[in-house]
Amino acid sequence: MKLALIHPQIIRSTAVETFLIEFARRLVAAGHELTYITTLTTPQIGAALPGRWELLPRLRGSATLRLWHFNRLAPRAAMEAGVDLSIGFGRTCVQDIHRNGTGCHRLYGNLLPLWQRYSVRHLYELHLERRLYTGGETLRFVTSSARVASQLQGIHGTDGGRFHVLAPPVETQSFKPAENRANTREILCRKLQTDPAKPVLLFISLSHRRRGLEPLLEAMKSIDATLWIAGKGLNAAQRDFIQRHGLAAKIRGVPVTMNLVELYQSADWFVHPTQYDAFSNTVLQSMACGLPGIVSVMDGAVDHIRNGENGFMLYHPQQPQELASRVQEALDLGETAWQSLSTAARETVLPLTWERHMTAWAALMGS
Repeated sequence: MKLALIHPQIIRSTAVETFLIEFARRLVAAGHELTYITTLTTPQIGAALPGRWELLPRLRGSATLRLWHFNRLAPRAAMEAGVDLSIGFGRTCVQDIHRNGTGCHRLYGNLLPLWQRYSVRHLYELHLERRLYTGGETLRFVTSSARVASQLQGIHGTDGGRFHVLAPPVETQSFKPAENRANTREILCRKLQTDPAKPVLLFISLSHRRRGLEPLLEAMKSIDATLWIAGKGLNAAQRDFIQRHGLAAKIRGVPVTMNLVELYQSADWFVHPTQYDAFSNTVLQSMACGLPGIVSVMDGAVDHIRNGENGFMLYHPQQPQELASRVQEALDLGETAWQSLSTAARETVLPLTWERHMTAWAALMGS
């Protein structure tokens, strides 16, 4: 089948683009002919992904203007490429199938500061989302979770029959429990200079405000545990909060160069009090490593959490008291109960392979 993959840039700067690159590689391996419609890639990616590259003009200056320009040119480029099917991954309105990797922008926008909420770019992105889900230019939609599909249907009134839910795959051969967890944990605790006798909470984020770091720091005042913060560095206000409340001894910022798998294998609980996420890969990755999580219901990945069986759901992630209570409930579990959750967490994600994912896509593209 001749396919067009449409996205403003095909590099490895976001989870959407990382997915697109692996998805494209597997499509090529399955025998499909690909045309990549974009404005930017790298020589390495271009060489690694066989097919035809249609590099559209990339305007300088305003990101909003670039988005408008690409949305205007991409549909025509797909039509002229003579493909059997076009698949869009970004804020484009015209394609056969749109794969949503970012969730509902209307809901996400409610979390932005006022100055961003009324920016030209945000308002234009709202316009594109509304056109995508209320117009008839795109026939089918793929979302990572039933939660996101429901949100988009409720807000835009889109026919539910046009949605298909395909959970992201997880590399369970790479993300797996440590062969000797006690030894791995001991080594990493000493490397990060934290007490290996205390339970370890793991928080991973590149957007601390949205992912709920502030209420988690507030909750840590009453929690006797260590918190590892991986991803983005702390800002001045967060560092000041930690110092003022005497939390420095039990909180560690983890360097971005640290191996994520080692963190998952060494922590006791993954804490994810996000205000909104379409589907955080970190939730599945942690589960694959046998690390049970305390996961906000505002993340689409909560579709895979069975409360009390393979993890815990967090219903009000912005309330520090509920967060502290939920974390304490988890910490109070005995080793046998924790091990049961750990085993169930990994077993939950084992079926989410790339092979199964591509089989589902093949059925969708052929329907």
